Amino acid sequence: MNVRFIDTSVMTNLLEVPGKCADAKAVKEQWNKVLQSKDVLILPVATIIETGNHIAHISDGNVRRTIAGKFGEYLRKTAEGEAPWQLYGVELDKEGLLYLANHIEENATYEIGVGDMSIIYAYEQYKEKTPAIGSIMIWSRDTHLQGYREENVSMSTKRRQRKKITGNP
Repeated sequence: MNVRFIDTSVMTNLLEVPGKCADAKAVKEQWNKVLQSKDVLILPVATIIETGNHIAHISDGNVRRTIAGKFGEYLRKTAEGEAPWQLYGVELDKEGLLYLANHIEENATYEIGVGDMSIIYAYEQYKEKTPAIGSIMIWSRDTHLQGYREENVSMSTKRRQRKKITGNP
């Protein structure tokens, strides 16, 4: 199983949010390939919130309404299980909040916001909790998120677990 977390930068290109869709053609071409590949697509809650905020700031009211309607349809299909992706990272628990608190200062120096941090956190949690992952990545146009890509994830996770259980180094 190959897994892709969808970042806001991809979603705004798919929706063609003005000022946030310079790569729309390339993203849509890649989108068609991704759909054919049968990768598991994950829509983090942070992507929904950030995308909604970008839509709310579109200056042209008619464009804002049209794109909001399209995004609303994406969300309806997600809720009904009809979208090509699945929702992940619905709640932020104590552990997640501490992760953000412990990393916010360092990430802020690199201009990485809490939304991206929560996508990274969800990526790490999904990787730890989900068996049979071949590869996993954050699909993003942002360079600071493009480095989140790993191959043979479950194999390396099983090795780590076996070392912990048997006590082997």
